[in-house]
Amino acid sequence: MRATKLILFSLVLLLLAISSLQLCYPVFKESPLNGFFSQNPSPSLKYFTWRRWFSSNFQDEITKQFNDHLGLRNSLVRISNQCDYSLYGIIHADGFIRGKNRYLYEEGYIHEYTGEYFIGTAAIDKKLSRLKNVMDSLNAYHIPLLLVYEPGKAGFYPEFIPGRFHPEKRTLTNYEYMLQRSQELGLTFMDLHSYFLKMKDTSRYALFPRYGMHWSMYGAHIAADTISRFLSTVSNVKMPFFQVRKMHLSSRSLGSDYDIGEMLNLACPLEPTPGAYPMVPFHSIPAGILSALVVADSYYITLVESYGKKMFGKQDFWYYNKKMYPNQNNNPPEYVDKSSLREKLKKYDVILLMVSEINLHCGFWNFADEAFLAFHPEIKDPLLYGIENEIRNDRQWFQFISGRALREQMTLEKTIRINAEYVFFSNYNNLPGKGYWDTIQYISMNIKNNTEWIKQITKNAHDQNMPVDSAILLNAIYTYNQSKKKP
Repeated sequence: MRATKLILFSLVLLLLAISSLQLCYPVFKESPLNGFFSQNPSPSLKYFTWRRWFSSNFQDEITKQFNDHLGLRNSLVRISNQCDYSLYGIIHADGFIRGKNRYLYEEGYIHEYTGEYFIGTAAIDKKLSRLKNVMDSLNAYHIPLLLVYEPGKAGFYPEFIPGRFHPEKRTLTNYEYMLQRSQELGLTFMDLHSYFLKMKDTSRYALFPRYGMHWSMYGAHIAADTISRFLSTVSNVKMPFFQVRKMHLSSRSLGSDYDIGEMLNLACPLEPTPGAYPMVPFHSIPAGILSALVVADSYYITLVESYGKKMFGKQDFWYYNKKMYPNQNNNPPEYVDKSSLREKLKKYDVILLMVSEINLHCGFWNFADEAFLAFHPEIKDPLLYGIENEIRNDRQWFQFISGRALREQMTLEKTIRINAEYVFFSNYNNLPGKGYWDTIQYISMNIKNNTEWIKQITKNAHDQNMPVDSAILLNAIYTYNQSKKKP
């Protein structure tokens, strides 16, 4: 027993010695960890000051730096992750989970599928009505705008969602309501989600990979060819078709089919799962003649350099309607210039607005609102509406609000409104660009927060058989008008 303890103790000391040696003199070549995370700079005594020493800030900071740059740290992290994954099914990639039968999901897909991320009918109606107006405005210039509902992994493979998410109790979703309203409003759209589902039981190869977050490379080919053929119909221009010369079959997932697997940072690759990879002779396919604006999420990343360059003579890719591809990951990234947006939109032959299941709650990343206001500059949105849009498009903020709505058993739509009102009311004096209705909204909130005032208005509203909200609005307008009369 004593010999065993001595051996184990010696191994620990050896590991510590090797780690220290690796920190000072890198002997072993390590692969960097995958994913998105912040890392402290390398340990440096330049941070030292006596003030930081006596406040313990130096000790805390230098500890963080050593922890992030410990010798063999990446290998040790992978070994730890591998133990948790193999023994307990735990993964340490933030925002990702392991489902049944080893299927990996980005968690947001599941919340969209169950209806937890449903943003409400009013917000969706406004977005889609505005998008219809933009479509009609662009059609006047013979520029088709095509809305593409991309598929999502949770909606495609609900049978592998872990039971703790209760997929059997799902409620109305953004996708279901958006699809219904798109049909009712007469939008020009393509529902690739339904199309993929129809092929699910008959497709020879997987349309979604086991270890990936996007459509498979085979599914991307199907999507690109389908979009190209549809554009040929709506634009009356002959588009390139993508015929497969050969199908490369692999026993392992390749490329983006393994993107979640890479982010798990395991010591050993995940159990092999077959994948199919179309070999398309792009060099022999003549490029299209249309100039295109593509406003899309990361699904289009799998198309832009291959299929996109052949579909269009020229293409601009606005990544999440915010950053310019291929410079979206630069430091700092290149942001889209939205000035003179109306004239910019009119320069394209076709516009694609593509959104996947996980991003439907974002409301097209404000594209419908911005394009609508570009064609109707006389209209100005209330600041409160802008704050609601910020909540829907800020991932961390939205997830926090969604969790709060679930805990308080309140609709997400109402929770977003309450939090937006709080931000609006608290920061009203510092908000730029306030207009008439912003002031009326602020006075209305003051009324609601004044116990005596709201009590009196509620009584008067009941006496006059009037909705309380209408009475508050009338009183806010009256108060504003009276304040303008004062010298």
